[in-house]
Amino acid sequence: MADNKSQIENSIVRIRKRNGSVSDFNRDKILNAIHKAFSASNKPDKELASQLTDKVIVKLVEHGFSVENAPSVEDIQDLAESTLIDNGHSDIARAYILYRHERRKIRDQKLKILNAKILDPVAKAFDINCLRVLAARYLIRDNKNEIIETPSELFERVALLVAIADMLRDSELFANEGKISQDVEDATAYLQKLDDFNYKFKLGTFYLNKWHFRCLINSYVELAKQGKMKVSFKELLTMLASKKLDSYSDKVSEYYELMVSQDFLPNTPTMMNAGGRLGQLSACFVLAMPDDMAGIMKTTSDAALIFKSGGGVGINYSDLREEGEIVASTSGVASGPVSFMNIINTVTDVIKQGGKRRGANMGIMEVWHPDIEKFITNKTKPGILENFNVSVGVWKDFWDVLVNTGDGKYTLHCPRDNSPARELSPHHLIDLIAQSAWKSAEPGLIFFDNINKYNVFAKARGGPLRATNPCGEQSLYPYESCNLGSINLANLVKRTADGQYEFDWQRYEETIR
Repeated sequence: MADNKSQIENSIVRIRKRNGSVSDFNRDKILNAIHKAFSASNKPDKELASQLTDKVIVKLVEHGFSVENAPSVEDIQDLAESTLIDNGHSDIARAYILYRHERRKIRDQKLKILNAKILDPVAKAFDINCLRVLAARYLIRDNKNEIIETPSELFERVALLVAIADMLRDSELFANEGKISQDVEDATAYLQKLDDFNYKFKLGTFYLNKWHFRCLINSYVELAKQGKMKVSFKELLTMLASKKLDSYSDKVSEYYELMVSQDFLPNTPTMMNAGGRLGQLSACFVLAMPDDMAGIMKTTSDAALIFKSGGGVGINYSDLREEGEIVASTSGVASGPVSFMNIINTVTDVIKQGGKRRGANMGIMEVWHPDIEKFITNKTKPGILENFNVSVGVWKDFWDVLVNTGDGKYTLHCPRDNSPARELSPHHLIDLIAQSAWKSAEPGLIFFDNINKYNVFAKARGGPLRATNPCGEQSLYPYESCNLGSINLANLVKRTADGQYEFDWQRYEETIR
């Protein structure tokens, strides 16, 4: 009996998919669909579903399907329906039909979102909301704004770029001592002929497009300048062509699966730009805001370029002189930091991040600035600085006055020459911050005294850290950037045999590494 069952199952080894391709037959897919229909009817019965699955397979053979004549997906589903009805489960058949209808609707929606004729494996696995985000932000489009990349190609594009960095640190290529001289001009010459190398080289089955190739050149040059490349660039290309580095295709697959499983996703600029023309992978930047018009306009221009490439900006505005301060060059008066924040806010409105979403800013003013009260209360009014998070930067001297002097006064200073401007109650400022935060969730507080307690770069950089990225989790010096990524902790919760839930610490470690 068992041999007969095995013989019948072995008669169906392939199926024809909706896109015309042929793939391996998987009994579990029929079983799962039937079991879901039972569950939808509040009659879950895995054993009965398994028995009915076997009957579907018998029907497939009876209808003439075989190794040579593979059934289509629709053939299998039609016979599953008739099997349910023939065995007295018309209510389950109804649920199965509804299930098919709902799946068809979802499939059609996905095709419309992706402007596609067939769905790739990632599109099938991801839900509609995920695909909407991919289509709106990440999938590459042509000059007619038509999507020309599948979700699978997107994640391959990103994974391949990340693997290039690993490859360049192979022991055959990389010398950590930094004492080897290479001709970087030979490598940079390839930048003038990128089109000639579009999809010419590959890691395993993954082809490098010209932007991957550009990244390879630039990364090689950077390491070669540090004396860390054991081979010339031409030797590196020879190794690529001869498949000596193909083992790194495993890294591509590893990164790909990490993203497709939704265990981890890199920040938006990486998804948008990895393996693309811009090549800008960082999400967050900090810029300086000097107290002169040329410097202010340069920072504004730099911010615009960062927004265009998909990044966000953090700026400390405390170096700008206070509103009403005399400007010697014109004998006029200064507009004050908040006015210049409005300029950045307008630029952010006009230039979406990467042309696909609103930009993000962190605006910081230190607690000693004469305009601090205006800064604190500015966002309590609707429609003000809507593209900004704002935070008050606080130092130890403020806390000392607040905590230790009772009704003591805190001195505000002019940023131009550090001269005393006026005094006010630190309790008044704290109350103002609390009231404004209650009204509008702004401002936050940044504890610069605590941040700089652990800052080992202060001496090398000539001063303390005074700014953060737009969300405030990473302190940075001007013109530094940071890359963000998200681990899906919900995916790392597993159910044990006794029905309890526990966190998968091993998989968590593997994801991080």
